[in-house]
Amino acid sequence: MADDSGVKLPFGFDSIEQYARELVVTYNEYEFLPKICIVAFFVSPQWDRVPKEWQQFFDSPQFDISSLIPMAARGIVPEDAPESLRRYIDATFRLRFPRDPTPAHDSGQTKIVEYFLDGMNGKKSKEVVELSQLIDGVAKETGSRLVVDVGAGQGYLSRVLAYSNWLSRLSVLAVDFSEGQKRGAEALHGYMVKKLKCKRARAEGYVWEERFRERLDHQVLRVDMDSTGELVSTAQTVCQSKREERWMLCGLHACGDLSSAILKAFAESDAAAVVLVPCCYNLISEPASDAETTSQAAPAAAAGFPLSQSAFSSVRLGTNALKTACQATGRWDVDAVSVLGVFKRSYHRALLQYMMVSHGQLSAEDTIPVVGRVTSNDLKAVMTREDVSLQLGKLAHDDAGAGMEFAVYALAALEKMKHPWRPTVAQCVECQHGMKHGLQQVAAAWTLMAMVGPLVESMLVVDRALYLRECCGAGGSVRAFALFDVVESPRNVVLVAQRAGTVGTRNTRGEEGGIHC
Repeated sequence: MADDSGVKLPFGFDSIEQYARELVVTYNEYEFLPKICIVAFFVSPQWDRVPKEWQQFFDSPQFDISSLIPMAARGIVPEDAPESLRRYIDATFRLRFPRDPTPAHDSGQTKIVEYFLDGMNGKKSKEVVELSQLIDGVAKETGSRLVVDVGAGQGYLSRVLAYSNWLSRLSVLAVDFSEGQKRGAEALHGYMVKKLKCKRARAEGYVWEERFRERLDHQVLRVDMDSTGELVSTAQTVCQSKREERWMLCGLHACGDLSSAILKAFAESDAAAVVLVPCCYNLISEPASDAETTSQAAPAAAAGFPLSQSAFSSVRLGTNALKTACQATGRWDVDAVSVLGVFKRSYHRALLQYMMVSHGQLSAEDTIPVVGRVTSNDLKAVMTREDVSLQLGKLAHDDAGAGMEFAVYALAALEKMKHPWRPTVAQCVECQHGMKHGLQQVAAAWTLMAMVGPLVESMLVVDRALYLRECCGAGGSVRAFALFDVVESPRNVVLVAQRAGTVGTRNTRGEEGGIHC
């Protein structure tokens, strides 16, 4: 179902405003879940944040941790789950933004595609093929001949838009803040041109002309919420130099505030359209709270959320909630073994934090140290140390297995942290044995937090769609829908906006080909 603005909505909602209100109400009801700190789980009473009847359910000896995977991935709830838990799980599925992909084109392609996909993995190539055809269609619809690709990276999308013979061969300004990325993109560009000049390309119908080089420019430019003016002026200058009447913005998996900045640049400019796939929600900024602001404080930077005027003005998500939006619970069924491994590593990390505090190596108020990923090689290196292997040998009995596994993790993690403390294996085993239901609780808490993620992501999508509608005004067009396969590309939602006065405009200068959206 989609509302009048073209934003795809969950079943049962007639307007984006109605959907936004329900998201806020539901998130406010369950906002206690993202506030759980897994690392400090045993140091402070994090489990007490969970309703009592949920605690009793997850602490039950009959509870199977593996049931958390279909619960998060498909909403399958164990029969003996309390009704309040069922309501929560139902809400997270009922309200999540629709993620089934909407094809943007007829997928027929020519062999020439292979020249533009060098260096991409399968996931990236599919995303570039899908998005480039959508962008090409919007460019045709709005009469745009210049596309500004923000966060262009190695230039994969830029090259397809500029040179592919199954699209309109648009002029492209590829922008990235990294000089290294620019050099890499230019090197790949040169390699691609060599291939397009070869006999095989000509035999397959691609005729290279030197004037084609002018279609693609790479520039290093930092783009954030406070520097959108420079992006706009640069784009307008390039547009004028190429004698193009209209230009548009795009971004593929633009991280955090970069997505918000792209939309802000669209709002502040005369760009005809924007096509954006956001990513890395954990890097989105929010306004400082009143407690963080003083009369002497410097002017606050523009925040990446909320962007719209009203719907989410009272919502403050925080870092933990934004991190949950990066979760991909829909993929848990695909690799259940990896998910169970995440549960165990999270449990071990929480146990280590508890041990360090209880043995005076840290205080509960200290900043939580970053461990990073403890690899299998890190664990093997600890196990092969003579002093550790001797301790493990002395404790090799049936009821010490889980504790010994934690001991190996703890020693490897402390080495990664470059912390001098080295507890004995016996101390680690004793600590692990003292945490009844600890693994079940951490796994359940992790899952409950991750299931908030779709609500948070939905709020971010709707906030941005409402902001675009405010910018486009009457006569404009705003769409939001899933474009890629959600299992392969979890961040699969695309935002498309066309400014009033450009909807339905046809470009008369472009070559034939591509699609019409």
